Amino acid sequence: MLKPVYTALLYGLSPLIWRWLVRSTRQRGGARMRRERRGYYGLTETDQPLWLHCASVGEVRTAAPLVHALAARRPGLPLLVTTATATGAETAAHVLPAATRHAYLPLDWPGAVRRFLDTFQPRAAVILETEIWPNLYAATARRSIPLLLANARLSDRTVEGAAVIRRLQGKALAHVDLILARSTLDARRFAGFGVPAERLHTLGSLKLAPPITPPPEPFAFRRPALVAASTHDDEEIRIANCWAEARRERDVPQLLVIVPRHPERGPAIRQSLQQAGFRVALRSAGEDWQWADIYVADTLGELEAFMAGAETVIIGGSLIRRGGQNLVEPARLGKPILFGPHMSNFAEESERLLAAGGAQRFFDETDLRHAIAELAQDPRTRREMGEQAAATVQAAQDTAGLYADAILAHVESRAGAPPTGD
Repeated sequence: MLKPVYTALLYGLSPLIWRWLVRSTRQRGGARMRRERRGYYGLTETDQPLWLHCASVGEVRTAAPLVHALAARRPGLPLLVTTATATGAETAAHVLPAATRHAYLPLDWPGAVRRFLDTFQPRAAVILETEIWPNLYAATARRSIPLLLANARLSDRTVEGAAVIRRLQGKALAHVDLILARSTLDARRFAGFGVPAERLHTLGSLKLAPPITPPPEPFAFRRPALVAASTHDDEEIRIANCWAEARRERDVPQLLVIVPRHPERGPAIRQSLQQAGFRVALRSAGEDWQWADIYVADTLGELEAFMAGAETVIIGGSLIRRGGQNLVEPARLGKPILFGPHMSNFAEESERLLAAGGAQRFFDETDLRHAIAELAQDPRTRREMGEQAAATVQAAQDTAGLYADAILAHVESRAGAPPTGD
């Protein structure tokens, strides 16, 4: 009875969902996104693509080496990538092969899902990381469409969620043919949801695969800079206070650059930091950062350039229970990395970097203050940490190829399986 109740709730909430969809697409995506998320795509023919779903920007960037590996191994294979956001669509246009088709993922309403599958008739579905949509998963099973999860992970919040939600997710996961987990921990967590061992394989993290695009030109800060990357609410003021205390004690980077995970929070971050006595410049407002203590870089698509120009990078989402943000990008750039106690989203990657000496964990604000001060005073340690971080990422060059081979082998073994209808 769980899925019918879930579907009834979705339909009951339709007015709120529609209001949210209209509001969220006023500036990006617009009418096309609203139309496609309801399952209307305006196509009359299909080439039965291999379909990959990437929720937003991060997942698209993670999937890019895999999509290129698939295209290289099967040049004639039609590829469809869906996203749930317009920024994900914009990223896909820049980093995926030119022949890759893009569409927006339908909302998990049965009718929208049915129209999506009727339109594209995918030969297989690959969900990047883990988005569990009960109606979508069930519909692919009814049509005998192979369903795979790639770079699959289960967060602490999912594992510790309400029992009724876990049961619903477990029933949805029963429709998955193959789960390619990013770590042994994630594989154990999927097993705890009832996934049989023969459907579970651990291939490592796709985030460690080399990027398709060249590294950006470092942002020219003209003075030593500490970058706090992809921060969340409450982290900015805590990091700023630690940096200010370290600065009073020792000679540390003269500029703190805060790049919030959600750029729309920029003005609120500036206000809270100004109230705490900091001189703050806001990038989206075009303010001159050279006079500021703190530069709030509330824009999209520039994080890598800011990290490339930094002395040290602090990983956001790790001071609070958000599981941490991507620490592979600064590692690839050869930057020393600091992160807090909450890195469950990147548990394997963070432990690997710690073991190699490419990163340092802090457990509270006192630890962070000391780490900022000590690294600032020790350029040799910064250089060695950065070198170890880059070498650790470099060692995982063929991850995308492993995933591509596993996906193609499974899909081709299932070729010709008759659909059972919807």
